[in-house]
Amino acid sequence: MSIDHRQVQSALDIMGPGTHVDLSQERTGLLRYARSRVTAQHSEERLRVRVRLTEGGRTALGTLETLEPTEVKALCDRLRSALALLPAHSDEPDASPRSASGTDPVAPKVAAATLDAGPADRHAWFSAVRDGLAGTAQLGGSIRHDVIHRVVADHSGLYREETLTKASLQAVAERDGRSSSVRLVHRDAARIDPTDVARRLLDDLTDLPERTPVRGTFRVLLRPQAVVTLLATYGYVALGAAGYAEGRTAVAGRMGSRVTSDLLTITDDGTDPAGLASGFDPEGTPRRLTRLVDNGVLTGVVSDLRRADVTGGSSTGHAVPAGWRFGADPSPSHLLLAGGENTEEELAAVCGTGLVISRLDYLRILHPKDTLVTGTTRDATYWIHDGEPVAWQPSVRLTFRMDEVLDTVLAVSSRRERGEAVFMESVVAPALLVDAGPISL
Repeated sequence: MSIDHRQVQSALDIMGPGTHVDLSQERTGLLRYARSRVTAQHSEERLRVRVRLTEGGRTALGTLETLEPTEVKALCDRLRSALALLPAHSDEPDASPRSASGTDPVAPKVAAATLDAGPADRHAWFSAVRDGLAGTAQLGGSIRHDVIHRVVADHSGLYREETLTKASLQAVAERDGRSSSVRLVHRDAARIDPTDVARRLLDDLTDLPERTPVRGTFRVLLRPQAVVTLLATYGYVALGAAGYAEGRTAVAGRMGSRVTSDLLTITDDGTDPAGLASGFDPEGTPRRLTRLVDNGVLTGVVSDLRRADVTGGSSTGHAVPAGWRFGADPSPSHLLLAGGENTEEELAAVCGTGLVISRLDYLRILHPKDTLVTGTTRDATYWIHDGEPVAWQPSVRLTFRMDEVLDTVLAVSSRRERGEAVFMESVVAPALLVDAGPISL
């Protein structure tokens, strides 16, 4: 599976000067299951072409699912008609990813991963988890394999390409109205082992009484997948260069100041194999290791070409796709939160009495500048006393400020897990023990 270089060049020739294309040819295989039975098998392959045409400081965007010349020409005509209706802006920044010296920065090479997986492999993973549960719990979730060939090119000669693979397994076990979950994701399908998933699911379905409703503040142990969701959402609302420059984020104007607990160090690195590595952003700019928070102190934000002035004149490689549904601001793509020195069991012991949150179902942003969000817990939410589980907690809605949670971290686990978000390629995070206050019932 690949994108034909000649077809890309033909499309650029048809569109003419000022054309920038971001292409993705995707092959997806998906297996879904519920109540321990396969409910769907799905495979598809599609080409997605995002086109940006800039002329006289004016820009128009369009999309295609083919590189057939007549379709490209028809889109070109529509975009040029749209441009004719727009006022010219001579101060619009150049969209070329070339540096001031006129040379292209070198994109890092991402190690190739294999994904020799088909329907039989997905069913084998499902069977391994289902059989491991031995009928003691109902199994739901999905298994997905993706192969993505990416090309970013423009009319002035830029041409970057890479092939990325991704394998993921989501398993949710349910028994007596309670649930636990495991999420595994990797570039290399061979690195995912489904044989231990059932044991992990059952360990989190310990037979405990249900706690009666309580109100108040408690220490909270956020397990890695809960931190993945928290960190992804925080990075999205707080660590982009546009919001920083315009004073729209909680960290605006605070470069060099403490913004989180000094136990936290956060980087964005698209080349780190701990995450789901990729080499360049939708503008064709190489991903650059960006240090964001160093022992609690804000040391950087992520940028694209338009906001390169915020990061020393060079983009950090964090542009978002043209017409992205989450906005146009540069955004983190590969967040990594450094691990600590404690096991999760040691974090539980330090917690003493408190709430363990294994997963946050979602976080909806209420007020970006205040990092105020609301969301619900899901799967294996329980209370501990003297570090030991004592009662189940039904799912609850929580409303809190993410910056306050990250400022009251008492301890960090050494083990980290990899995860994703719909607006981020990968997040790698450990468990966090948070002091009482920011999260309350």
